[in-house]
Amino acid sequence: MNKFEIEILSPEGVVFKGETASVSFPTTRGTITMLSGHTNLVTKLNSGEIIIETTSGTKKITVSGGFIEIVNNNVNVVAEFAAHSDEISRQKIKQAIDHAKDMKSKRKEFINIYVIESQLKKSAVDLKSGLGIKRKKI
Repeated sequence: MNKFEIEILSPEGVVFKGETASVSFPTTRGTITMLSGHTNLVTKLNSGEIIIETTSGTKKITVSGGFIEIVNNNVNVVAEFAAHSDEISRQKIKQAIDHAKDMKSKRKEFINIYVIESQLKKSAVDLKSGLGIKRKKI
């Protein structure tokens, strides 16, 4: 089976780097799966889970936005937020939501509203992806 390199980066650093036979990404136009020999591509990453098939098993990375670059059988992902799905817990999600709500309620001049919105968005993605909860469509 042909393999290729993938690297997933977030503001916290390298989340995953290694060889894989296939990887699936949530994009703004739906999920795409890449196999070895995929055409070069740059696309926007949507919130959700990246699923990586490795020799040691399936790895799931929860992401919140970013970009994917596929060039010469190498994949580079730059995500606004990324974490291994198995590291996400209800307590971490609750802490992030409480922190963002606290920052929003204080509304001091040095607090950027976009940072608060980003924290809330991250918490919602954690909750949806990490705990398998899906939003109902209205």
